[in-house]
Amino acid sequence: MSAQLLTLVSSTHSPSLTIKYNRLIDSAQTAFLFGHQEKAANCYHEAFKVSLRILQQPSANRVSINRMVEVCNYCFDHCPVFDDSDDDCFLEAAADALSNIVRSQKELKIRKKALEGFRHIACLACELVRFNQSIRCQVIIDQYVRLESSHARCLSH
Repeated sequence: MSAQLLTLVSSTHSPSLTIKYNRLIDSAQTAFLFGHQEKAANCYHEAFKVSLRILQQPSANRVSINRMVEVCNYCFDHCPVFDDSDDDCFLEAAADALSNIVRSQKELKIRKKALEGFRHIACLACELVRFNQSIRCQVIIDQYVRLESSHARCLSH
């Protein structure tokens, strides 16, 4: 229930992206309920791309970060299992976007939230390392550990 409420909140000055994200999530959930797993996976993947665009905007905020974590969880649960030979990995893209926010000059609470979001992404990556021995996901985990150790002190205030 809280995940659906999260998607209804606009976090940017481009409501059309937020509306598109909400519609894609609704379509994915409906498709999944009716047994159309492939359509659901495609909708979740498209929602991820929209969420990434929102997160990369200068107006990105805490809700944008929560939305990214939310859609990564959906992709992790409903999309085909990631393989190291795949061209793109939603976890890598999310980790890069969140680490850019942590290293940015945005306000402290946004940077803290981005580090927290990155921790959630690293946890998903850990599952793929454990079950698929994913080298690319191990890189995400290592990147999180380095970022957390170098920024935890300055973000703890």
